[in-house]
Amino acid sequence: MKGRTTAAFAMMGCCTLAPAQSTQQAVQSIDQLNWPDDGKFPGYPAEPDERRFRFSVFGGLEEDSNPFRLSDSVDPRTVLGNSEKSDTLRRGGIGLKADLPQSRQRFLIDLNAEINDYSRFSVLDHTAYRAIGTWRWRAGPDLSGDIGYGRRKFLASLSDIQAPIKDMITEDRAFGSADYMFTPRWRVRGAADWVKWDHDGLGRQSLDARIWSGTGGLDYVTPQGNSVGGQIKYSEGEYPNRQVVPGGTVDNQFEEYEASVVLRYGVTGKSTLYGRAGYTNRWHEQVTERNFDGFTGRVDYDWYVGPKTLLGLSAWREIRSTEEISASYVLSTGWAAGPGWAPTSKLLLQARYIREDLEYKGDPGFVLAGAPPREDTFRGLQVFGGYAPQRNIRLSIGLKVGDRESNLANREYDYHAISANAKVQF
Repeated sequence: MKGRTTAAFAMMGCCTLAPAQSTQQAVQSIDQLNWPDDGKFPGYPAEPDERRFRFSVFGGLEEDSNPFRLSDSVDPRTVLGNSEKSDTLRRGGIGLKADLPQSRQRFLIDLNAEINDYSRFSVLDHTAYRAIGTWRWRAGPDLSGDIGYGRRKFLASLSDIQAPIKDMITEDRAFGSADYMFTPRWRVRGAADWVKWDHDGLGRQSLDARIWSGTGGLDYVTPQGNSVGGQIKYSEGEYPNRQVVPGGTVDNQFEEYEASVVLRYGVTGKSTLYGRAGYTNRWHEQVTERNFDGFTGRVDYDWYVGPKTLLGLSAWREIRSTEEISASYVLSTGWAAGPGWAPTSKLLLQARYIREDLEYKGDPGFVLAGAPPREDTFRGLQVFGGYAPQRNIRLSIGLKVGDRESNLANREYDYHAISANAKVQF
């Protein structure tokens, strides 16, 4: 939800899988697939859609072998009160998207609400929603940007809770950006972002956070749209509720500085390389032993293998704040690959594989206890098939398998899930 300028350097390609999705057990959204009529494949140009308002109705089923992500060494009866740990999730919802041009301005609205119902573990039943408004502004031929605000409510990932606790997270985010082409080849840009996370789960309030960041950059842009530049980003985080640790409590407040080089380069007419490489320094006011300074970066490569075939490759080493774990940040190192094939304009096959190593360096509990930090390795595969009998109807089926290894007892798990989804737009 960051501004357009910042998003241009987020390094997420058409087929790549965001690392934050790796351990999520939520139902895959139909909108995350690369549908041919959206213009994702060179062989199928995007069909014009002049509708200013687009309503949708959607629903799905998912059978998950281990929604609580329990270790095989844990007896589910002691945690869940049930000898079975699998469950079936039923979901249904409505959505509205609006694209309202006004002269050179555009106003975007994205509304979504869904009901999630679990067959066996009704404690997880919930209603989730998303509401985002964005103003894409332009002032003259060389100055543009966006301003927006959004709120969403969603169920926290169960992969770290591993217990029958429903933790609903409310996320508020405000963002804005501007970029100015002060010569035909040089662009200056800036962006600001603010996010607030609030938890309602039992014992999860220490994860509440307010984080804001500002980014400034300068880029050289070629007539072909390639660019290379530098940027500086500053972030500051506050946690209103102190974290309980051995011997007392800790304030997780932090400051973070990042200087990096960013690149967008069309290697050929059929491939694009996105890159970011830099140095990040994160400083905590308390328990400074968990401070971080070092190399961070990301590379994404989107390759149009053929008119009907895509391939996305990614590799990264990043630190990131997260709303769902006890550590104020994790160091993520990983890679992902995802092919997509559309044999016809109505059929789609898509797969994604991800390997991610997570080091919980931001958790003060391990530092104060004199223990090594938690380290996890996640591996996951997703395979989906999609069929669109008409432009406004999308159907999909999917298979997800994954496993996690950890240096902490009972944090490892494995699972598989089968899903079916449908969406009708009008």
